[in-house]
Amino acid sequence: MSVDNKGKRPGGEKNSSTVVVYKKSGSGKSTAGSYYKRKLRKRRIALNAVLSVLASLCILAGAALIVVYNYFHRINYQEIDPDSNQKTSQTSYNNSSAHFDPQNSEEIKTYSGTLLNDPMVLNIMLFGEDRRYNSNVGNSDTMVIFSVDTRHRKLKMLSLMRDTYVDIPGYGENRLNAAYTFGGPALTVSTIQKNYGIKIDRYAVVDFGSFKKIIDTLGGIDIDLTSDEVDYINWQTWINDQDEYSDADPAYKEDIRSQLKYVWQTTVPETDKPINKNTLTFIKKDEDSEPTATVHLNGQQALWQARNRGEDGICSGDDFTRTKRQRDVISIIINDLKNTDIATLLSVIYEIGPYITTNIKTSEITSLAGDLTTYLKYDIVSEAAPSVDSISSTFYFSGEEHPVYINGSFSSVILIIDWDDFRQQVAEFIYEEQVARKEESSQ
Repeated sequence: MSVDNKGKRPGGEKNSSTVVVYKKSGSGKSTAGSYYKRKLRKRRIALNAVLSVLASLCILAGAALIVVYNYFHRINYQEIDPDSNQKTSQTSYNNSSAHFDPQNSEEIKTYSGTLLNDPMVLNIMLFGEDRRYNSNVGNSDTMVIFSVDTRHRKLKMLSLMRDTYVDIPGYGENRLNAAYTFGGPALTVSTIQKNYGIKIDRYAVVDFGSFKKIIDTLGGIDIDLTSDEVDYINWQTWINDQDEYSDADPAYKEDIRSQLKYVWQTTVPETDKPINKNTLTFIKKDEDSEPTATVHLNGQQALWQARNRGEDGICSGDDFTRTKRQRDVISIIINDLKNTDIATLLSVIYEIGPYITTNIKTSEITSLAGDLTTYLKYDIVSEAAPSVDSISSTFYFSGEEHPVYINGSFSSVILIIDWDDFRQQVAEFIYEEQVARKEESSQ
């Protein structure tokens, strides 16, 4: 170190001697050796402490990885190959030239071009399965394309309407949800790709029992409900808690349901209902909406809200309002997860794992979980395909003018007017500006 003429360091501090002299001890031995030994011993102790901490951390990390792997491994893995004969591309989107003419009885024109696929968009097909009466084959009235769009930093949910009239490979024309009954997730994914022209990367099936476990493990959800929606949840909860009703055969259940929907509000005391409306304040938030109140729902109650498509005499609605309720519930779950600690997340995975069937591998789930905090910051957008607002322009319902018969019986289905245009709308929702309109691409 340099010293100025006055023996001071730069800055004016008094400088001490640059030579250290060690005094001899009484034994005549220099204390310098003892000094360095003590110093070396301290360093060894510190190094051993650091190594011990690192070893402990490695053991804990390894144990944590084993625990996480075991948690994720509880999820049922089942591979499917719905598109072994389908061509896929990450760079192009080719509209088919087919056009469905509603004025004739020709077969539905399905997609024969290249499936649209973007490496920055992960499309997961979500199925909500309802398996009843010890049946080996469940129904899936809940079909949502859940897209993790890292290109636009969005989480997207697109509900596919179950009554959409489509061509099911090997089975001909039918409602979309019939594909699940005929062949489960594999056939349904194949049907969606064939008719909608979108590449489905992965799928996940969640039965209704697991849905309730998710909500209960999270401690329930808070959601805005109308007075009629509260009545519907209370009515469904009450009627399904009756032993004579729950143990009855399906035909008898329908008869009881038909009777009770008209007498329920006068025969069931308010105090017997799970949700006490007297404690709620319903507020009209804008001119075009009904008054709502924030209600805390448990798993069973949330399931009834997600399945609510209206009930004559209790709550209005249809399949379009039901799909919106489903997307609203999923959005609330996602938003709640933003404030959930890792222990609760692992608890959710551990509890619901056995009830989920998917072809997402454990390694992929681990990778997705690692980026979960990033994905939870994305904006959430949702829509139905087709949208109720597009009626008469995109689709219409079968009727006297254009009847549709399934198994010899007249069926109410959604008929898409122009499949090319409809596929384009679906693609633009999922991929946005990455998909150009036909007229734009031809210029």
